Amino acid sequence: MHPTPIRVLARRTADLDASTDPNASADAGLRHFTSVMSLWTEPETAAQTGGRNVIAAADADEVADSCVLLRLLSRHEPSLVQGPLDRTRQHWIGTGPHELTPSRHPTLARERFTTPREAPTRPPSTKPFHLGLYTSTAQRNGPGMWRMYLDQGSNLHPPPWHTWELHVTDPAAAVLEITGACDWAAFVGRYASVHADAVFPDWGEVAEDYAGVHVTLRAILATQGFRFAVEDGLTAPPYWDIESTLWLRWCFSSIRLVEVAPPGALSCGPA
Repeated sequence: MHPTPIRVLARRTADLDASTDPNASADAGLRHFTSVMSLWTEPETAAQTGGRNVIAAADADEVADSCVLLRLLSRHEPSLVQGPLDRTRQHWIGTGPHELTPSRHPTLARERFTTPREAPTRPPSTKPFHLGLYTSTAQRNGPGMWRMYLDQGSNLHPPPWHTWELHVTDPAAAVLEITGACDWAAFVGRYASVHADAVFPDWGEVAEDYAGVHVTLRAILATQGFRFAVEDGLTAPPYWDIESTLWLRWCFSSIRLVEVAPPGALSCGPA
């Protein structure tokens, strides 16, 4: 008999806390979070829950708040754990081309940025990869979590990896903070788009109100792989893995190449 979803979430939290060292660096803790959460794929979640992945949002947040690792990380990098987004430390990484994405570019270009309005017929998704762009927040003394994810190894994202620092200076660039399961459920319920038996965010409607959506570590722990009841039904399960911001509008004043790896050299000049 499969455990209840709340017990599955508690087990996930225990995995995050299993090697928690109060004296460890933020880098070590973030890498551990990345390695644990990247294992919680859709097949793994289904196997653990037996397909019973509906959970109350308030209960999920309560379990997330018991996570020792998140409490330790919040001392060093509070914006990654609970927000708000630090707009001065946003990184985007361009990876090498892959057979599934042969047109992939390692550099940023505004003309390749696709808004939701320009991609209205794309399939529904809780984390769309066909529009906007994603950034992760760099540590004060280290890389962001997207680079940590790449360091684990993935044949979908071959090197070289070009890390770009983006300057978000547009004062009108409102960013929605998703800091937990209650926030996620409220967000999907507010911008509901029903497909088959699941409720997804309507990213076109989201873009009317926000330039970006920031999903924090607390939210990822509480929501990954789970469904939540909203007015229009049950939300589709999200899989964000790492702290990220999806930008739905181009609101960057400048970009700067900060690293090419591996192998590579640090560049401090303008892009």
